[in-house]
Amino acid sequence: MARVSAAASACAADSSWLTSSTLPSEVPGNQSSCNFQQFMWQSLLALVQPVSSGSNMLQFETWMPSYGIFIKDGTPTPWGQEPPTSCNIQPNLAITGGKTPRLYTDIIKQAGADQPLMDPKGNFVYYGMSVNQSVYAMFTSCQLYKANCAGPLKPGNQGIDLISKYPNLALPDTAVELKTSWMVLDDAAVASGLYYVVPGLIQYKNSPCRQVSLGLTGMHIVAKTPDFPAMLWATFEHRNNAPDCSNTSASPPLGGAWNFYNPQCTNCKFNAYEVGKPAQVCRMHPQGDSATGVFPGGENCSVNPNQFACQANTQQMLAESTAAINAINSSVQSLIQANPTLINKVWANYELVGNVWTTGKTVPPYLQAQAGSLSAANTSMETFVQNGVAAVSNPYNCLSCHNMSGPSDSQNLPPVGLSHLFDEVQMPGGCENGALPTACNAYLNNP
Repeated sequence: MARVSAAASACAADSSWLTSSTLPSEVPGNQSSCNFQQFMWQSLLALVQPVSSGSNMLQFETWMPSYGIFIKDGTPTPWGQEPPTSCNIQPNLAITGGKTPRLYTDIIKQAGADQPLMDPKGNFVYYGMSVNQSVYAMFTSCQLYKANCAGPLKPGNQGIDLISKYPNLALPDTAVELKTSWMVLDDAAVASGLYYVVPGLIQYKNSPCRQVSLGLTGMHIVAKTPDFPAMLWATFEHRNNAPDCSNTSASPPLGGAWNFYNPQCTNCKFNAYEVGKPAQVCRMHPQGDSATGVFPGGENCSVNPNQFACQANTQQMLAESTAAINAINSSVQSLIQANPTLINKVWANYELVGNVWTTGKTVPPYLQAQAGSLSAANTSMETFVQNGVAAVSNPYNCLSCHNMSGPSDSQNLPPVGLSHLFDEVQMPGGCENGALPTACNAYLNNP
């Protein structure tokens, strides 16, 4: 692989991140590959700070879940309040050690594949989506939770013509969206100390709600800054999620068992959805590096040297991205382990596995403008599409789907269309005069 700069291979964390709840507002320094990885680890560590001294509630847990905004009728839940759910069971606090369940989810289907992930014990993985206050303010000010206002932001939806009327409608520069993945834990897994654990309520289709312990297995952090209008797309995973496809005999780095890989299964299909069966998962492109790992159709750089991932400049960029990710992960883990009184040591059990962005403030985020982990995928969230929906695309990452594609090939959605949260729009009506509310004007001139 191409030579890696010393700066990337020496990418380090800052000890101040361990106690700061302030999210970074811009990629620091000269925006080297290392700076992007630092931005995202600083973001994650800010999000997992307690909301107050002695509280067991973390910053990211106070953000508004999607179901608090995209409702069937009425008004979205006010910021700072807990949205209602369809669960009507009385929590059993004896099970949770007196803790009120603080996560509800009924989402089991992954993006892209629209299929569920089942762990080796036969439980589905559940997903949560939430936004920070600046995103919440925009969605509610613009009434984008209503179908007529959201227009084509929701695929197949009618409504006002945002494409021609509001081509520059964009999220604010402080916008952050999160997606999380959670596995159901038994008592032994909870006691292992390997996971960040919350008491939660889960629901599958119309079945009754269940109270369970949920362990965090993954987190997407999507952040917009002034220099990156197409946003920064990073993903973190539990270190025991799955082995690399090139080394499935590896032992879980944290001990115990792999979360989504069974070494005893000799006839399992890798990264393939099979109804009612636990998935056998491995990581196809470690650190989202398109130049390594499993190529779709076997077309690696020896077979097809002209593809974008095989060009010299791209390979150099990928090598620096991979080196920076490995270095910052090692630095953060060492820092956490050395300072157990400053932060919960469980966060050393998670790692950055991909981070992608566009250069030159490019929107829409076409491939040749992308940088970082060009094949970024989370094994707990994009299990079955690590090489693309049809397994024929290399590179393939978040921006392959979050691309502002409009109703036709000749149309682009406004930049706010990079978010897919509008898939959740349920409420009819809104914007009856054919225009967004005047309160939305603040978001119309963002490039």
